[in-house]
Amino acid sequence: MPDDPIEKLSVELEIYGIPQPPDAPPMTDTYLHVRRRQDGAGERAVMGLPAYQGEQGPPGRPGAIHQGERTTAELEALKTALGTEHTNWAYRNTDTNDQYVWTGSMFVIYHGVYATPGPVGPAPTMRPGDLTINGQKVDDGFGVRIGGGSAGSYSIGLDLPPMPKGDKGDAGPSGSIYDSVDVDQDIPPTNGDVLAYNAETELLEWSPGGYWIEEYVVPPSGFPDVSKSRTDTRAELVVVTIPAKTFPYRLDFTGGVDINAYSGHQVDIEIRRDNATTGTLVGIGIGSDGGGWSNVAIRAFSDVAIDPSNRVAVIEPGTPITLYVAAVKRAGTLRDWSVRSNYAQLRVRLLRVR
Repeated sequence: MPDDPIEKLSVELEIYGIPQPPDAPPMTDTYLHVRRRQDGAGERAVMGLPAYQGEQGPPGRPGAIHQGERTTAELEALKTALGTEHTNWAYRNTDTNDQYVWTGSMFVIYHGVYATPGPVGPAPTMRPGDLTINGQKVDDGFGVRIGGGSAGSYSIGLDLPPMPKGDKGDAGPSGSIYDSVDVDQDIPPTNGDVLAYNAETELLEWSPGGYWIEEYVVPPSGFPDVSKSRTDTRAELVVVTIPAKTFPYRLDFTGGVDINAYSGHQVDIEIRRDNATTGTLVGIGIGSDGGGWSNVAIRAFSDVAIDPSNRVAVIEPGTPITLYVAAVKRAGTLRDWSVRSNYAQLRVRLLRVR
């Protein structure tokens, strides 16, 4: 029959892909090559098929993400905390050296993944090397000290020569003057203060920015008109209260009061601090020896020496004071005397000190 085969071969068929560049036109031809021996036995058959590069497939599952080591008890507790977002998180069980990988709902355990650590090897042999600075080898002036133990630990110590001076760096940010070590931190600044050098402490300290004067003025209307008999020796005139200040100061006074005294009589003005009769005398006006009305000028008074180096008569910060102004008869007993407010004036000046 025409369709009956004239020969039948039993062979192993090897199939190869014919390389084809991705941008080449499609290949439609294939080939099949069969070899046989002289006795008709099949020897080798080769088929060639076109092979094309396919599209990139979907990403595979991520590998295990190692999250550290846990004990068996800790891994059991983790089951209640891990969710699907923790899929493929992996842990080493330190009790069994197994690897636990979370599937999203449970742990898959891989046994024997971690082997028991072996013994520590010998410490490495270390030798000093070379020292170079900016590419230049340094032959002496430095040393390398190496210490090591049989357990594998070692230490390296370096003795370096003086380094060459480098280029000047960029200017750093400005520091705070308030926190400077050159400023006395025990003296806080107040409004208007400036820094001044204190030779005793060798530090800068906050001081008043200007030694200006604060002034309290008692006008004529603040004085009384007083008539005294010949036996009276005192007339209280004015009380001035100075509140506590934030700066130290000394007192100064100017002004005057009209006093009527007859010949042989003397009436003075005195200013005392904190007590009308026994307080410290800080201001005075010396009256004339009678002669009718005269203006008694007022000035500051101190019975001890004052100079910039001492604190005599200084009113320290935080100290309120009260000043008492009185007319005091010093001499004469025969005639009456009087005080009038016309043109009377008292100016209390606070002179700042350091």
